[in-house]
Amino acid sequence: MSKVLGILNFEPSYVHVRGLEEFRPISATSILGRYRVIDFMLSNFTNSGVEAIKVFIKNRPRSTVEHITHTSYNLNSKRGKIQLLHGDVDYSNNEIFNVDVQAFKTYMQFIDVENPSYVIIAPSHFIFKQDFSELLDYHCKSKNDITVLYQNAKNTDKEYLMGDLLSIDDNKRITAFHKNRGKYKSGNVSLETYVMSTLTFKQLVEEATMTSSLYSLSDIVSDCARAMKIGAYQHRGFCACISTLNAYYEANMQIKKEKELLNLINDDWPIYTMTNDSCPTLYKSGAKVSGSIIANGCQIEGTVINSVIGRNVIIKEGAVVKDSVILPDTFIDKNVKLDYAVVDRLSIITHIKDLKGTREEPIYIKRGDRI
Repeated sequence: MSKVLGILNFEPSYVHVRGLEEFRPISATSILGRYRVIDFMLSNFTNSGVEAIKVFIKNRPRSTVEHITHTSYNLNSKRGKIQLLHGDVDYSNNEIFNVDVQAFKTYMQFIDVENPSYVIIAPSHFIFKQDFSELLDYHCKSKNDITVLYQNAKNTDKEYLMGDLLSIDDNKRITAFHKNRGKYKSGNVSLETYVMSTLTFKQLVEEATMTSSLYSLSDIVSDCARAMKIGAYQHRGFCACISTLNAYYEANMQIKKEKELLNLINDDWPIYTMTNDSCPTLYKSGAKVSGSIIANGCQIEGTVINSVIGRNVIIKEGAVVKDSVILPDTFIDKNVKLDYAVVDRLSIITHIKDLKGTREEPIYIKRGDRI
């Protein structure tokens, strides 16, 4: 994999994670109490033997920069490198122009320095486990111009909305791309992971730029479905697309199940993240915990049911946290009851005693809020 460049793309325009995205990219958001969303895709790269990686950051880069610079993704210290690339152009008043193709064009010289034969472009808002070396082998043997990773998914009327659905013929060739507008209950969903030669990648970037300043990589790939040989490679196993607050909540609830957790993380496929030296979680007398994942550094005095609790969270006596996701450094006072809630980090919940959302619409507590 020495001649392969991994490109971690930033989130497309259809990603809107209410509340959380105000403070960081979804890729830098805590998940499962310990990891960041970005850790899963970067670990896919490094576990697959990809040693040169470019991480593109769309907006609010601080959290991503801090996390990646303090995380060892098991790269060879001599040959391996992760480079973060944040757009120099100010799109603050013209966000619609902040698309991946424009970022690729701006930083093409940094891609050329690696002199790769192939590029693998992967999304930063998806969570799945994939050996990219197998994907590359398939691409080379099939002699595709482009190979797209996909999954045959259910509930496409509620999930993966505004992503791409693929029409695939009997020869595993993609004949058309369609935006998922929730019309069908199942379909072949693009996982927005593409393999192609560096030459093809450059040609697509140039063609997209000439076509429209608003064109993304997925747009130009879709346009080429008839003119180029675009193959499909099926992913099997757990997959989450974090494009909404509800999708973020559901990803936490699904991954914490033992079956899905083992599908994503095991000794042969570790997920690398920033280390933390917090002490073990303290469970005081009277604490009750069931069906939950609790990170280190917490102090649990109350009841936690079917929830994900981040690092250094304090839950006082009499408090009940149920079906909720609590991000790090949060304080939940005595007798507070939370149900179907996503509580952002550094929040203090003390004066109100009952906050309840629904599975379809979890309530969101803003970062650093005091309630």
